Amino acid sequence: MASTSPKKANPKTENSTAGTRRLTAMAVAVALAVLLGFIRLYRLPWGGSLSLKILPLVYLAITYGPRAGMAGGLAAGLVTLILDPVIFHPIQVFLDYLLPYALIGIIGFFPSWPRVGILAAGVLRLASHVVSGAVYFAAFTPPELNRQVYELIRDYTGITLSPLLQEWTAPWLYALLYNASVVVPETVLMILFAPPLVRRLNRGFAPEQTR
Repeated sequence: MASTSPKKANPKTENSTAGTRRLTAMAVAVALAVLLGFIRLYRLPWGGSLSLKILPLVYLAITYGPRAGMAGGLAAGLVTLILDPVIFHPIQVFLDYLLPYALIGIIGFFPSWPRVGILAAGVLRLASHVVSGAVYFAAFTPPELNRQVYELIRDYTGITLSPLLQEWTAPWLYALLYNASVVVPETVLMILFAPPLVRRLNRGFAPEQTR
């Protein structure tokens, strides 16, 4: 009686299936990120808002690695720019949309420590938004307001600045406080809830990761 040997899995088929699964996950994550961006917990003047828009992208980066996370983030930033643009200066296209969304992908470099990755991504995203905001506020902040902010800092801290730094104090301070009011709570929410949620979603399902 002839023995039958088990069929070997076709590597090409497995790679194709994994690639299809990854692309599908990216498409779903981008769509959810854009949708959640319109469900705002609160909204600030000049376009800033707190939402759960980065949650699907955090899932994508943790589950499928940095390349998928960055690509999905870049796509989500581009779609958001097209559907809901708030542009006061050309530099915002890159620093407020494309780069911050793509930076979410670096979480994928920390598969064993996702909270560290989320914190690192949050710091870099905040830096990108602050630079963008400082450029905008520097163009529109009245000089008298710059002087008042400088005097307030000097009176409370005793720090004296050169005239050139005085001129830039207010825009950078505005940009930091404004963007931190969105990025910091968003990052804290992701640190607290994203890793257990990702584990729960992936329980019983081991996606093919490409890092």
